[in-house]
Amino acid sequence: MGKRATIIALFDEQSLSKFKYVTDKVNSPLCKVPYREENREELDTLPYHFTFCVWDAQDRDKAIEVFKEINCKEIILNIIGLSIKESYNNSWNLYFDMEPNDELYSLQKEIYSKSRVEKYNPDTFIPHITIHCDRNYNKILDLKKKLDKDFVPFKVKFNKIGLFEIYPAKRIEI
Repeated sequence: MGKRATIIALFDEQSLSKFKYVTDKVNSPLCKVPYREENREELDTLPYHFTFCVWDAQDRDKAIEVFKEINCKEIILNIIGLSIKESYNNSWNLYFDMEPNDELYSLQKEIYSKSRVEKYNPDTFIPHITIHCDRNYNKILDLKKKLDKDFVPFKVKFNKIGLFEIYPAKRIEI
């Protein structure tokens, strides 16, 4: 598969350390990259993030155009738990679940209005921050049980978005 472009939330260092604190209890590699590639763990160099939109390689110029038009103000998210959802290519996604947030929804709506990538329509897209994707549902369930034991809700924030090439991740400088 060719390079893809994605707009993501860039969490501050303190927020990233909160995500890491929760996931450090896992003694195996975690992978936030969907099942599209082999060697996923090696390709997953993105930080913990919220995805706003993803474009295929041929639409990279559209991704850059949309990115340039977006202004991001500080948004605080309340992480309330861990959830599981079906994901790409017969896999499962374990993710940080968040409380509904008007500011995040507004930013999602703005990006969607410019991109028109239906998968990321904020009225149907499940807001999440991926912890791990895997085809083995039992593995996902075991990870969730392990992380749920000591989970305490926490707040994270971001005031920047980034445009990244993925597989592997590399920031696209504009």
